[in-house]
Amino acid sequence: MGKLSFKQSAKKNKNLKYGGYMTIVTVFALVALIVVNLLFEQLKITVDLTPEQLYSIGSKTKLILEEVEDDVTIYGLYVTGSENTEAVALIEDYIKNCSKVTYKQMDPYANPEFTTPYRKDNETINLNSLIVVNENTGKFKIVPEEDLYSYTQEMNYETYSYEYEITAFNAEEALTSAIQYVVSENTPILYCLTNHGETELNANTQTLLKKANFDIRSLNLLTETVEPNGYTVLIINDPRIDLTQGEYEILMDYLDNGGRMMVNLSVNYPDNMAYFDQLFARYGVNVVQGTVVETDVNYYTNQYPFLTVPDVGEHTVTEGVVDGNVVALLPIGMTISEDRNRATEITPILTTSAGAVSKADPNFTTVDYEEGDTMGPFYTGLMIEESKGIDGTIYNTVIAIYGSHYMFDNSGWMTEANYNLMVNTLNYLQDEVNTLYISPKAYTVDSLSVTAADMITWGGVFVIVIPVGLLIAGIIVWSRRKHL
Repeated sequence: MGKLSFKQSAKKNKNLKYGGYMTIVTVFALVALIVVNLLFEQLKITVDLTPEQLYSIGSKTKLILEEVEDDVTIYGLYVTGSENTEAVALIEDYIKNCSKVTYKQMDPYANPEFTTPYRKDNETINLNSLIVVNENTGKFKIVPEEDLYSYTQEMNYETYSYEYEITAFNAEEALTSAIQYVVSENTPILYCLTNHGETELNANTQTLLKKANFDIRSLNLLTETVEPNGYTVLIINDPRIDLTQGEYEILMDYLDNGGRMMVNLSVNYPDNMAYFDQLFARYGVNVVQGTVVETDVNYYTNQYPFLTVPDVGEHTVTEGVVDGNVVALLPIGMTISEDRNRATEITPILTTSAGAVSKADPNFTTVDYEEGDTMGPFYTGLMIEESKGIDGTIYNTVIAIYGSHYMFDNSGWMTEANYNLMVNTLNYLQDEVNTLYISPKAYTVDSLSVTAADMITWGGVFVIVIPVGLLIAGIIVWSRRKHL
């Protein structure tokens, strides 16, 4: 047996002691890492690092979720392994903020009969759609995948086919709207008056309103009637033919009993609208014939005096609508008469400058005042409210009148502020269901361009230089510790 020296024993114990410390530290670090991972997994703590917060719901959605009392399930029609991870990530934030909301994935191949109860008139429900269901009432709404995004299309002249590019993530608006729809007892109805040369609401505008849960229907007063209630609004969009006496009486009866109405006029409003004029005059409003143009450069945009930018008044419908963002193309002006019912309250929503001119000649060549023109200021948006009691019942009549139907035409003239104003106005007119508008979140994918030379250089750094450097550093550390 060899002789054990004191020096060797001390050195050995020192190495053992050092190695023991490192082992204990390593074990504790591993245990801490496992505990932290388990804790985060159980708490489902995640952080949305996207610039637009794509996977996080906003304040409007949170307010709506606070009022959800029924159990709501969002079913994802995804083939296993082919889920829309963006949509699922956003849905998880709904679940975090509302215990009433749950999510279930239903593979349509594994459950081919699942969608049967949700098919109206045997319609097809496409793969990757979401079905939002109120489990208490059975009310549901289908959200197709295309509703989750905004797209642009460009023609590829080499293949003569359109190429689509995703520009925005609309999933929050689509899902929140669907949840609001299924938990609401009533659906707001918009009756669009017909038979007077009206301009039909633009198809894109109708799509936006339907996404906001409005049920859009047509109405012919000669054959149909409409009952006033808290969730029904009558829309008269760009009328060009006058009412008949019978229609006028029906409309007045509707309004006297608490009806709600939105009227969008335009420069096409003719001068032989006696019954329409009589209806407006009943509430203290006069329509000024002609095209309103601005002479103040601060009140028009794009160097077009007839593309006006009016002042925005203070009212519930203008909350969140900023001056300078509302644009009114070719508006017709209105004035307010002092000779009106004292119970009628009129609030200016949109007002021109004092230098605005209403041009009598539709073929005008100058924006300056000419004989026959009318000087401003004018109103291009008014909110009329009147309350009266009949046999102990209070009836609240609300009428919104705008001077340009192009404001709400989503074919190129409707700004986001215009859309907000339209939705706010309709929400104010019908006070049963608070529909909403949530701005799309810009969807951008940043790309990194790397040249061939850069690829070779950085490839050499990461594949050769760094590994060799780490190896040399490891050998040096090992050698030093060996001689401790």
